[in-house]
Amino acid sequence: MKRLRINESDYELRYNNWVAQLVDMVRPKNLYFVGGRGTAKSTDIQARRIQDVCYDLPRASFSLVADTYVNLLTNIIPAITTAWRERYGWFEFESTHMLGHYVIGEPPPSQVQWQRPYTDTREYKRTITTYLGNKIFMLSLDRGSISAGISVVHHFIDEAKFDDPRKIKKMFPTLRGDKIQFGHSHYFMGQTVTTDMPNPHNGEFDWILDLEKEMNPKQIILILQTAFVVNDIIKEYLNAEASGDGEKLRRVSANLERWTERLLKVRRGSTLFFVVSSLANIDVLTIEYLQNLLATLGWDEFKVAVLSMKATVTKGQRFYPNLGEEHFYKDGYNYEYYDRFGFKDNISQTSAGLKYVNPSLPLELGYDAGNMHCLIIGQDHGSTYYIVKDMYVLTPEWIRELADEFVRFFAPHTHKVLYLYHDRAANNYEKAKEDFAGKLKQSIEYDASGHPTGWSATLMNRKQRNITSSEEYDLMIEMMSGRNQHLPKLLIDLYECPRLRSSLQLAPMEKDSKGNIKKVKKSEKLPLLRLPMESTNPSDAFKYLMCRPKWLAIVKGRRQVTVGSVKVRG
Repeated sequence: MKRLRINESDYELRYNNWVAQLVDMVRPKNLYFVGGRGTAKSTDIQARRIQDVCYDLPRASFSLVADTYVNLLTNIIPAITTAWRERYGWFEFESTHMLGHYVIGEPPPSQVQWQRPYTDTREYKRTITTYLGNKIFMLSLDRGSISAGISVVHHFIDEAKFDDPRKIKKMFPTLRGDKIQFGHSHYFMGQTVTTDMPNPHNGEFDWILDLEKEMNPKQIILILQTAFVVNDIIKEYLNAEASGDGEKLRRVSANLERWTERLLKVRRGSTLFFVVSSLANIDVLTIEYLQNLLATLGWDEFKVAVLSMKATVTKGQRFYPNLGEEHFYKDGYNYEYYDRFGFKDNISQTSAGLKYVNPSLPLELGYDAGNMHCLIIGQDHGSTYYIVKDMYVLTPEWIRELADEFVRFFAPHTHKVLYLYHDRAANNYEKAKEDFAGKLKQSIEYDASGHPTGWSATLMNRKQRNITSSEEYDLMIEMMSGRNQHLPKLLIDLYECPRLRSSLQLAPMEKDSKGNIKKVKKSEKLPLLRLPMESTNPSDAFKYLMCRPKWLAIVKGRRQVTVGSVKVRG
């Protein structure tokens, strides 16, 4: 192996784990990357790939795709731009110093001579524009209309496990572009897709795993072999440059040009499908980090989230067998609210950003207490019942923190009237005023300093009898079937209720020796960090919210009540 003989003070040396180095050596047309926690998928893979493709395709347009526009605003864009700034030497343009490499949500600066995009749509609000003339469109699957008429030459898709493959397919027609202008690059018409290992058991999408068959391993090996030759020649070039040997420099330069052309040729049409565990970045993460994850996640989740092993889905009888995709709505964000923010703004996520929250109507809470305190927030719209948000805290956080988050998120709500449905066990120690339900009511109505928040909460289940699993099962069978006109249509926000969705999908059922239906709650004893996505706690909070006397009575046939006024509470 050739060694560099250069003055290190003349160069900037940066650490990359071996996985990032391998991806950088291969630089395939299509990259499908599944990595465990801490493998720097956004910062080492996506951020670097976007930069490489920009350099190779100046003036071209690309797309950066996520499940929701809110996720782009609050998570993905900040992660990528932070990596550009801290690792890869790209800075946002500052007019005061007239320096920078890109702008976000605005036209390229007129004061400097940047290249201009080949196709200028004159729409910059949802874009990143680089000094190389690239235009990166911010696209989300929950706002399909914003991709209309857009033409790009490369897709970048992060957190793919959240992306519905049917919606991804609808995004593919945007992948076109001018072959005459951009066909010279092997990145033309390619894709870069990164994600954690998907767990279908938790309602995640595993379509990326089907793309393994697109890879030709022999081609990847040939690319690596060629890239190593090029890498050695680059070392020769730098050594010759450092020595001042002009003749050797010209000879090595010509050789480098020949091999670089060969490398570009073998990269054409290539696909790299790569699955790695968190151990790939162990030098940065440390063994203590992984030990802590194992202790908190438990072995089953550790295998998926850290070791990137495929999830094993155990099939059995579901407690909510009629739950289907029709019960989840995907248009729940009020983008008139979010469009007021730019990518650089401090975005405030509140109930004002939820389309189906009517600020003039009361809110209703289902509450489950324990190591995980969980809220399911709903609103009765008459013929339709909307579940608009789930919230939770894990110990050592407690009722105070949960109430504070509720009050903060729903601060824009004008009609601050709340109906709280809770577990009968949350009434324990009511007379001593130490019960969970009473504490939650108090913490919502008054902040930590004792000042009124403006909310008025009514506890609905003070005298309620125990609700059996069979009663809940019968009600949900009826309500989720959509056949009973006396029950409201149930709709759940897909993006704001991920814990509830997973809990409803996973909750198993069994029958006791007498044939009574039971919800199996073994998952509530899982390690703490696994409770939100894998336990029955959120589904129990949902149970208390939905199993109110008037709806239970309808299913039992005691009386027929037509769903109507939202002012009537059962």
